[in-house]
Amino acid sequence: MAACSFDHQFLFVCTGWEGSAADMRVLRWCCESGGFTVPEGKFYLVDSGYANTDRFLAPYRGERYHLSQFDVNARARRHRGPKDLYNHRHAQLRNVVEKAFGILKRRFKVLRQATPFPYKVQCRIALACCVIHNFIKRHQGTDRYFNMQMNPLSTDDQDNDPTQPIGPDESRRGDILRTNITEQLWNNR
Repeated sequence: MAACSFDHQFLFVCTGWEGSAADMRVLRWCCESGGFTVPEGKFYLVDSGYANTDRFLAPYRGERYHLSQFDVNARARRHRGPKDLYNHRHAQLRNVVEKAFGILKRRFKVLRQATPFPYKVQCRIALACCVIHNFIKRHQGTDRYFNMQMNPLSTDDQDNDPTQPIGPDESRRGDILRTNITEQLWNNR
C-alpha cells in the first residue's frame, strides 16, 4: 500500500503483504499498527476496493468512474448528475497515484519483473525505489520521467465490497463528507 502526494511523491509505503490480501485489511493494519496517520481535517482519495470514510474518500459505486468513460472534449462533456461529476473529479485527482506508480515502474525496471531475491529483499527493493524516487523528485527538477506526459489509464479497480467492515460512525461521517463535496462541486460547476 502506498499514499502519494499530488506532486507524485510517496508519503507512506507499506510492503510485505501478499498480493491476495484485501485492500481494506492492509489499510486497516497500516492505520492501527503500521504508523500510517491521516492529518486532522484531511483525507485521502481511495479506489472502490476501500470503504468510504471521513479519512478515505471512495468513488460512488454504480456510476461511471474511469477517465476513459468521460468525453475528452471538455465542451462536449456532460455530467449525468452530481455523483457522476464527483466521480470524474475523483478519477482526475486519483490519476496522480497512477502516474506516480507509472514513473516508478518506468525508472526501476526491477519492479516490473520477477527477481531471484528472497521475498524480504524484494520488499526492501520496492521501498528503496520509492525513497530514491522521492529524492529525485525533490532534487532533480528536469527529470525526464516526472516531466513525461502519461496517458490517463483506467485502473483495475475492484467493484467488490471491502472484506473488513468499518464502523457505522466512520461510514456515516464519510458519506456526509462525500455528499457535501459532491453538492459543492455540482453547485459550483
